[in-house]
Amino acid sequence: MSISTNSTTTDDVKTLLNRLKKTFEETYEDVSSAKDVKKRIDHLMTQFPLSQQWEQKLRDQFSQLDPRSPFRTIRGKLDEIKNQIHLLAAESDQKVFQALSVENPDITLEPDEDSSVKCLRLNYDFFVRPDRLNHDPIICLYLAIFPKNSVLRKRLLIYWWIGEGFVKDEEEGEKVFQELLDLELLIPDPTHKCPRVSKCRISSWFRYILLSDAKKAKLLHFDEKDGKWIPRFNPEYYRNTCLIAGHTNLASVEEDKRGTLRTIFNVNERYLDFQPHWFAELKRLVVLQLGRWQASPTHHIEVQGKSFLTGLKTQIHLKYLSLRGISRITSLPDSISELVSLQILDLKACHNLETLPAAIASLRKLTHLDVSECYLLDRMPKGLHKLTSLQVLKGFIIGSSLKTPIRIGHLQKSLKRLSIHIGSEASIQKEKFDRLKDLKELKCLKISWGKVVKDKDYSLSFPEGLQKLDLEGIPHETMPEWLKPSNLGKLETLYIKGGKLKRLTDQGEEWNVKYLVLKYTNIQPIDVEILRRMFPLLQYATWPKQGEKESAPHEWINEDGTVEFQIIPQK
Repeated sequence: MSISTNSTTTDDVKTLLNRLKKTFEETYEDVSSAKDVKKRIDHLMTQFPLSQQWEQKLRDQFSQLDPRSPFRTIRGKLDEIKNQIHLLAAESDQKVFQALSVENPDITLEPDEDSSVKCLRLNYDFFVRPDRLNHDPIICLYLAIFPKNSVLRKRLLIYWWIGEGFVKDEEEGEKVFQELLDLELLIPDPTHKCPRVSKCRISSWFRYILLSDAKKAKLLHFDEKDGKWIPRFNPEYYRNTCLIAGHTNLASVEEDKRGTLRTIFNVNERYLDFQPHWFAELKRLVVLQLGRWQASPTHHIEVQGKSFLTGLKTQIHLKYLSLRGISRITSLPDSISELVSLQILDLKACHNLETLPAAIASLRKLTHLDVSECYLLDRMPKGLHKLTSLQVLKGFIIGSSLKTPIRIGHLQKSLKRLSIHIGSEASIQKEKFDRLKDLKELKCLKISWGKVVKDKDYSLSFPEGLQKLDLEGIPHETMPEWLKPSNLGKLETLYIKGGKLKRLTDQGEEWNVKYLVLKYTNIQPIDVEILRRMFPLLQYATWPKQGEKESAPHEWINEDGTVEFQIIPQK
């Protein structure tokens, strides 16, 4: 290679980069990789002058390149240089972002005239190339509606994308979510350290780009409120609107625009008050996100009367309806059966919900039904087994034999995710839990027990392909026979929350579990070496802190008293 290590003390980095670029142009090995590095060099050369500190860091990296090394050998060193470039860009972006936040809060109104945004965009256009996004970029622009520093749930985003038609199903939605994580447009919520990301935030610098692009595309416009500029959907150009506390409601949308609205998204309105006739004017609605999207369960939403639910009967195109966390909804009207296109119905944490109508069985396109944490609901509606498209059922209740006409054996074999709540009056022996094994497509299962369980002598049989098991309030003090590795050969994630279980017994069998989460339990901490022997594939574990003990490597204590432990695989 044509770079002399002695010259790094006299040549500036820009000259070295030019020479490195020329070397790659003359190299025929691994052409695709060479082109990628060449493009990065072209980009880096636009960033000069650099600080002396960064000049020296890059000089040090260049000095380790052996002139006699073939291209493939120096790839490792080039990767180190590339990482330095990434750090440089990140540091630059952070400084620009701080300047945007402190010096120019109104930057989103005239983004193209601001040099700070231009600098952010230069890095965005380079590191996040359009050809790396495998889906419609509009998915990204829709994220601009969320307030700064919002914690977003993965499942909420995927459900929304399905409703909008951006993705066809959860599997595709998972891929999009992972793409955005890989590109660091979404970043994992720092309060949750588990490698499996379920909550995230929008990268701060990326949000500025989103606001800029969404404004140019006329997806959003900005209204002033209390000296702040509030982004909201622009129904003049797109068929979307949003509800913003004290600022925007459905009545504010011009009458001639209501008939074409496709999406209504509640950003932060806590008190909902709808007139039933408003919904009669909506002819094309596909997404109605009225409920809580925030990750925090403390976000309260209240509806003034439930008559608006009757008005929903005209929404024959509605695919996604979320009433999550809304109080004062005691029941759903029978007219819900007229939502013939409905695929996702999210009623989680509707704490006043007492009954579900049998008419819900008419929703033949329904794929997702979530009634978990609806604590006044004590039975499932008749005909639930007629939902032939159902893939996700959360909150399935097992109560007394009189209140539970639908049992596990009646459930659709196509279910992929299921959560079951065993009520305090449940007769478990009659339930025949061994029928769980017949749900061949089931990947995720959650079972929660009520305060009192009459029958503990029962057996569970799991489907062979089960990957995640969540046990909440387990009534057994010792490990039951059904909770053994031999019965859960493909299990990757095990959650145990609360309950009476005192220990995970080492019976000489190895688990295939990668993620182990123990919360609010009496289970004794496990020695790291024993943990490795029982769970040889383990990557992450968390358990309650009990007493004072010496911290293990890669361990940290959370504010809630739980211990988290990142497993470093042994070589």
